Amino acid sequence: MPLPTLPEQTMDPLLIDTQPDSVAAWLERLPFTDLPECGRLLSQSMQNLSRVPLDSHLRHKLLKLYLKAVDRYYPLLENEIRQHDSLGTPKVRQLALLSVELFALIFITFKQTLHDRLAKRGLLDREHPKIELMAYTMMAARQLLSISQQCYSPITPDFWYDCHQLHVFASGRGWQDKGLANDDSIQTIYLQILLMGLTPSNRLAPTEQALSRQLIFDLAAKARLIPVEALTQPVHGYLVDQQIDSPPRFLPISASKLGPGCFLLDLEPLRDILEKSREALQKAQNNRQQGLMIDELQLLSLLVEEWHQPKRRRHPRLKTQTIIEIVAALPGIWFHRNDLSWQLPGISAEEDTPRHRPPPPPCLLAISNQSDTGLLLHGQPRDQSLRAGELLLVTPPNQPENAKLGIARWVALRADGREIECGVEFIGGPPQPALAMPSITHPGDSFQFALLLATPAGMPKLLLMAGRPYSQLREFRLHDGERESLIRVSRLHTQTPLFQIMEYRDSEHF
Repeated sequence: MPLPTLPEQTMDPLLIDTQPDSVAAWLERLPFTDLPECGRLLSQSMQNLSRVPLDSHLRHKLLKLYLKAVDRYYPLLENEIRQHDSLGTPKVRQLALLSVELFALIFITFKQTLHDRLAKRGLLDREHPKIELMAYTMMAARQLLSISQQCYSPITPDFWYDCHQLHVFASGRGWQDKGLANDDSIQTIYLQILLMGLTPSNRLAPTEQALSRQLIFDLAAKARLIPVEALTQPVHGYLVDQQIDSPPRFLPISASKLGPGCFLLDLEPLRDILEKSREALQKAQNNRQQGLMIDELQLLSLLVEEWHQPKRRRHPRLKTQTIIEIVAALPGIWFHRNDLSWQLPGISAEEDTPRHRPPPPPCLLAISNQSDTGLLLHGQPRDQSLRAGELLLVTPPNQPENAKLGIARWVALRADGREIECGVEFIGGPPQPALAMPSITHPGDSFQFALLLATPAGMPKLLLMAGRPYSQLREFRLHDGERESLIRVSRLHTQTPLFQIMEYRDSEHF
């Protein structure tokens, strides 16, 4: 069985340093604190390594040296990306692309090394090192996909085809249940990759991504790949076609219409485990742990739904070429809705209210299409914090009366790294700035930014705050710019990892 196609380009080894000692010395001298330059040098050198003809043992030895340097470099790069927690600046987008490029090159070099090792024939050639190299190659693929998802970046071309063909080759040799000591088998790693591919990671905040990856790694071994020809009747489910460059797709699956190399990815055992975990969390939650458990329950519910059947678009989309003004995150929205001031009317400057520097100016993004419930945007966010689950104020230029409040439901970095795409769901009209603080306070507590959302007559009023302030009947001091009142929150209306929207009434009603 053939391995995935490898790059045809080769380079003269005389032009590239292939001596392990001098390569190790050069790697030690890299400017690790200059993240863009260090990443560029590493990528360029690893790209050359993947193209030069070398003995497989020497290539593997050099690859280990580069992996050691990446282990030193990548935590610094990851920390820089996490500090910004969004793709709002050109620097962060550049670093995100560097991350994906580095691990794509690691995957390519592992494939090259494996290809060369398998091509060697000899009486004393043992099988175990080849199995280990196959496992490392699959682990490199898993890491590449994980990094791409963390950076909301598209996966490299041919990635899925390569993963499918590596699995086909391993299965043909009977290696699928083998792997490294104290690590997952090749089959389990492949199932983990498939599960990661069908999970909507661009809809998840970083904390949700980490939890979903942990769940996938823990549960993937219980998933099953069922050959389509073994199905006795048509079903709807996730199809894995190992002849195409595609992750699992939810489709009607019929044995009469599909050829060899097609499988049904059976997730029923995983959904049962997730459902039981969700029920256990619902029974165990209490006020002290409620915020964390609500986050976990929400993620478990999403995965149960997504692994059963992905959501379909419910509203028709209309193409357009309009420009829209975007302000992201609660403080910036509050500032712009409060006439570009941090001082709320009715509160004296001496009172304990939040103090911040002026937020970044609004950015202009292009609308690709729109529906009654949302927008598809693309462009350069220019320091606006666009990330999954972020709060957005969407305003037509010079039309503040037509502003709408929305949530960034998903974010994706375009392949060139210059622009991002973002799906926005509307949640209300122009909000009113307010300040809120729990009535039972601790030393150092102060009023926090809040937004009052417009609701139809007769419906409960809605209060939006950052973080996890909600607990049943918790009382707040609320200042809306005209008066201060005591309120109690009665129900959690909407939440993302970044904020909560709560229903509330005046305390006197309780």
